[in-house]
Amino acid sequence: PRTAAMLEPYENESGNKGILNMDVEELFEHARKAADVGLSMTVHAIGDKANHEVLKAFEQLRNYETQNHLPHLRHRIEHVQVIHPDDAPRLAKLNVIASMQPIHATSDMFAADRYWGKRAELSYAWRTQLNYGAILAFGSDAPVESPNPFWGLHAAVTRQRADGSPSAEGWRAEQKLTLAEALSAYTFGAAYTANAENRLGKLAENYNADLIVLDEDIFEIAPSTLLTMSPSAVMIDGEW
Repeated sequence: PRTAAMLEPYENESGNKGILNMDVEELFEHARKAADVGLSMTVHAIGDKANHEVLKAFEQLRNYETQNHLPHLRHRIEHVQVIHPDDAPRLAKLNVIASMQPIHATSDMFAADRYWGKRAELSYAWRTQLNYGAILAFGSDAPVESPNPFWGLHAAVTRQRADGSPSAEGWRAEQKLTLAEALSAYTFGAAYTANAENRLGKLAENYNADLIVLDEDIFEIAPSTLLTMSPSAVMIDGEW
């Protein structure tokens, strides 16, 4: 709908920079109150202007936490769907989690190119965030998208839709992840974000017995097979 807050106008829409719902001052005021009672921030940001404002507020928040001897909590940005090149390293520098949804890239790729043009090079930029050292936490954004994590894994490693579009290489293929990196974001990254990495996110002693059984080794199959993958059994906290 071309509402994401942008630093410069949308392609071929000189009067439209989207909608900014909250500026840095208002956001920091909410963040400060949250920090005082030990709550971390989860802020939705779509658009390079939106991400810029959130990062400025988080920088103020980090200074506030330090000055007031408060813990540096695990704050995160939801979506990070397009970011300015100057801001791309700042999530890692501020220790802000990039909470992203791989399926958005393949759903939105044609619109991103049409409305953001060259700026789309840093949209859905998981590889960029990982290379800078940010923690990636993946999810589905259900009910906007399907909660099926295998569809998200497919999007993360191929940058393609189910029909193979836009190409054999995938859309902006430089942002693709390996399967191991994508799995880590869905498991460890998500658990870390929830302050639960000591009991969730891996198969290990003293961790919750939350697991699935698959009939095939996903590291040995063609990536397209991920689209039809489903577990043959599910265990939650040790119970089938």
